[in-house]
Amino acid sequence: MKRGTPVVLALKNQTAFVQPMHLHGHSFRLLHPLDDGWEPYFLDTVQVPENKTIRIAFVADNPGKWLIASTVLERFDAGLWTWIEVT
Repeated sequence: MKRGTPVVLALKNQTAFVQPMHLHGHSFRLLHPLDDGWEPYFLDTVQVPENKTIRIAFVADNPGKWLIASTVLERFDAGLWTWIEVT
């Protein structure tokens, strides 16, 4: 994504376990599930409840390749990660 772009990501947990997800290089806001705004604080890690989807929003203002991944190493090894690139 281009630097300065507002980004909304949907994090979908299709497992029976809570998934703690961490975004490197950026802080984000958790969007409210009722679509009436965002929570009033910045995060870099969020718990995604089992079988739920949450949405996060941030401005891609830090150039580079940034990992978004589960903080549970066994789940990381199972492929629960990806990266974003800000140019």
